[in-house]
Amino acid sequence: MVNFKREVDRREPGGMAFRLAPSISSESMRLPVAAVICALVLVLMTASVQGGVRDTAGHCKDLTIVDFSLSGDVEAGEPFRRWTDVRGWSSPMGNPVYFHIADGRLHLVSKPGPVYDSRHLMAVFQRDKLVDSIENKVLLRLTGKDFRVDPNRYDRLCFTMAPVTLPADGADLRDSQKNDGAFYLIVSFDTERYDIGGYAIPQSVGYVWANSQWRQSLGQDPEYQAFLRYIAIGWGSSSRRGLQRICRKVGEDFLEAYPQNDSGPDIIELFLMIDSNTLGGTTESVVGRIWFECEGQGH
Repeated sequence: MVNFKREVDRREPGGMAFRLAPSISSESMRLPVAAVICALVLVLMTASVQGGVRDTAGHCKDLTIVDFSLSGDVEAGEPFRRWTDVRGWSSPMGNPVYFHIADGRLHLVSKPGPVYDSRHLMAVFQRDKLVDSIENKVLLRLTGKDFRVDPNRYDRLCFTMAPVTLPADGADLRDSQKNDGAFYLIVSFDTERYDIGGYAIPQSVGYVWANSQWRQSLGQDPEYQAFLRYIAIGWGSSSRRGLQRICRKVGEDFLEAYPQNDSGPDIIELFLMIDSNTLGGTTESVVGRIWFECEGQGH
């Protein structure tokens, strides 16, 4: 296994940046989800949302994080890289070389590529490039350092998505040895930070699509349970056509995931993630839109 250690560059209260300093312990290529959590922060909005968004009449309005239906098609590779650069997107871990936009949907695609195929040699001689460029564990940063949302005001986090190709049989995000996933939307809260092997990590909730049905919708990977809890929003091959609209009471989900807390703190980061590097193979999902709805709107 290749273990990736990070040195923490602490920021003001919104989040952390990390510099990777990997060390090698064996030949498997499982990158820690912990690195993912604090690696993602990018602004897709032009205005700060700390005070909420209201129209001229003072009514609270939906807060859109991203809407891919407003974008034209963007091919994978260099065109997608240019598209993300223009919008200030970043990939703190992995290379979205197979990501593309088509028919108003972002296609998250994770599959082995030249970097993954050369991972053992690169782990010795080009460690930074390996982490930055691996094709089948990719993270996208969706919010900026000034992002802050009160889950009491914007109490519903909504998104449209659909699985396309599930990870290899047996993948299970609750098992550290099989933790591949077709879709993650990870929400980080302004909580105390946990020092995990040099990481300063806030408590986070990951909305995930599971390979198989979980007995309980709430789950966790034993390696990361102090700061990352999963909520399965669906499982298996989708029986519906088109995107599925999912809305969650995000503050309530946080309190269910971390019952030791008395109230839900502000949301400070959002991330998209996909990976298939643990078991190999290809996985894919699509995303249409991500937004917050105001409390009491009755959507």
